[in-house]
Amino acid sequence: MKRSGHLQSLSLVMGIVAIGLTILSSGCQSKSEPVYETRIISEVSQPVFKSATLDERFRGKQSRQNSGSSSGELKVEYDLPEGWTVTSQTSMRRVNLLINGDPNAECYLTAFKGGGSLKDNVARWCRQMGQDMISDESLMALPRAPLLGAESIRFEIDGSFDGGMSSNPIEDARMIAFMVPSAGNTIFLKATAPRQLLIDEADALNDFAKSLRFSRPESPNQQGASGETVSSLEWTAPEGWTALGAKPMREVTFAAGKEARCWITILGGDGGGTLANVNRWRSELMLAPLLPNELENLPKMKLLGGDAFVVEGTGSYSSMGSEAKGNWSLIGLIRNLEGKAIFIKLIGPASEVEAARSSLELFADSVKER
Repeated sequence: MKRSGHLQSLSLVMGIVAIGLTILSSGCQSKSEPVYETRIISEVSQPVFKSATLDERFRGKQSRQNSGSSSGELKVEYDLPEGWTVTSQTSMRRVNLLINGDPNAECYLTAFKGGGSLKDNVARWCRQMGQDMISDESLMALPRAPLLGAESIRFEIDGSFDGGMSSNPIEDARMIAFMVPSAGNTIFLKATAPRQLLIDEADALNDFAKSLRFSRPESPNQQGASGETVSSLEWTAPEGWTALGAKPMREVTFAAGKEARCWITILGGDGGGTLANVNRWRSELMLAPLLPNELENLPKMKLLGGDAFVVEGTGSYSSMGSEAKGNWSLIGLIRNLEGKAIFIKLIGPASEVEAARSSLELFADSVKER
């Protein structure tokens, strides 16, 4: 099957500024490499800043736009599957598409301050589909999927779609929704369509979700002398750790063993909530979630002049739908500062993580703001 892709960039420009067409060729999917038609489009949209809240990312703040930060803004990009069409953005939908050009088959990206709990959102989606709420056990077992460099919860349901707030009702429908907390807000990717159409387009939807990404235009003001992106943090690499290449949404990634990896992530606001992140990490090891009153009982470790919550666990590790790996351990640090949350995560085989524990403590102690 052949697929075409659009590269959609969210920028500061008001009005459509330019449309360029670049053809990238290769063979057919499944038997050879896919063929892509890549169209670069600059149009009405908002800037996306790495340390911003999602309100700033998707709606923009005038003070940020006038501060000269635009040269370092992040963009949201994606590859558009063949047959899908781009429709107008709205105040709520920052990416708005029609699946196979069908007006009853919609896929869109939204972000809301707070955004509500997973249970509240799933309950709302069940109501929209005329179905009863799923059990707590099914809620905790929902699969994970990558979205914008993070791990989202993926929810799928069939039923009679009531149209929600701004869509067309569909009698025999399927809904697929992705939800990920970030920067004190929540990102949603949601698709609703006639059931058979969404079954036929399932692979295309999954590929589209994986393709969504943040990217920063090149800017000499935000790069070092050798052209690398400069983090707002600095650190000292522990002896024996090897820095790896750039990764989405990470300040740095280290190999801390044969399979063990350690990285730093910065998110705006509270990063989606400390308890939510603790339980997300625990769920990756198939461990039971903590209750709110158990959060303060977590151990602490010094990071950036204060105490970071320390999350530890060992279990069968799986992230973003990957195959489970038995007897893996995690040590994670969460430090909330004004307007941002800092995360350090060490994950790998239990023996490698334990061997890297003292190095992790030294690493955390070395982290400073520039």
